[in-house]
Amino acid sequence: MLMTETLIIQKRIHMFTVGTWDWKEDDYKKPLIFPVSGATLHLYLDSFVPGKSQRDIIFQALFKILFSPPPPRILRGLRTSGKQSLAVAELIYGYYREMIEQFEGLIRTAGQVKYLMPDELPMTIESFFSSERFYGDEVTWFIGNERPKIFQPKVADSRRRLNPLFKRNQLIDKKKWTRIQSAIDKGEFPPEEMMELLRIRSRLEWRRKKIATIESAVFAESLLRNYTNEILVSLGISKNKLKSLRDDLSFNLMLNAVLPLTLSKSEFRKALKHIESIDILRGIRNDVVHGNIKEDNIDEHKVRNGIEGTLKIVDLIRSKLRRIHT
Repeated sequence: MLMTETLIIQKRIHMFTVGTWDWKEDDYKKPLIFPVSGATLHLYLDSFVPGKSQRDIIFQALFKILFSPPPPRILRGLRTSGKQSLAVAELIYGYYREMIEQFEGLIRTAGQVKYLMPDELPMTIESFFSSERFYGDEVTWFIGNERPKIFQPKVADSRRRLNPLFKRNQLIDKKKWTRIQSAIDKGEFPPEEMMELLRIRSRLEWRRKKIATIESAVFAESLLRNYTNEILVSLGISKNKLKSLRDDLSFNLMLNAVLPLTLSKSEFRKALKHIESIDILRGIRNDVVHGNIKEDNIDEHKVRNGIEGTLKIVDLIRSKLRRIHT
């Protein structure tokens, strides 16, 4: 093997949706080059019809790792299975994580792109090496003019989750299609505040635990504050007095004192488990904000329960306020 040969490992990846302006076909052949320890990373924006339109929408890219000369231990891992293969998989994935995080930072600063759409990036290692087309092409490798070979190590374990979009309960069957039409006919569209919380819940399914925790807790606190204000006004408290009380109306006080005091005994019994789940969510939010817990250690189940509990409290509060205003 000649020392000048180059090993290329590549994958077409799903990435941040961005737009290009006045790019020609040759422009898409020019990569961003990231020098990293032991290798060079290339990132090519990928257009379906390069140069055919002045404005193009890009949501795929070609990611390449170049080793020159090819390290023997990496070649062994690519050609075998087991521990050596997994070690190479973790190295490849590490390069991908480093590149995509640097790219996001640079596209927001040097690229001056302010409005990146939220996305499932970076991919998990299971997704990166998945054969599902949703995640882009399979990882392949080659040296020189060789035909690319697929590299698909067994990195998935029992914790791997099916893409949330394709779970059975998320698929639109004929009954759901009919149910949607029935809701249209009845005008049963979800209220704006519920839509906001449903969008936050979807972020949790995409493993954005920190964002979902903070946003859902902020939503719940805002909901309770609005409810508390309306309840106190209905009891004769002036708006000026409410302003002076604002700092004393903590999330904890509104959730565990004001709300329960406004409920009947039967309403409180039904709402108690939801109040408790929101209270747990409040505690997790506090830990996240104060740096007491990292995202990986956030209990996703408890956050989900907090969001579901908030959805139930939304319904309860809406019905209470309707009775007040009628």
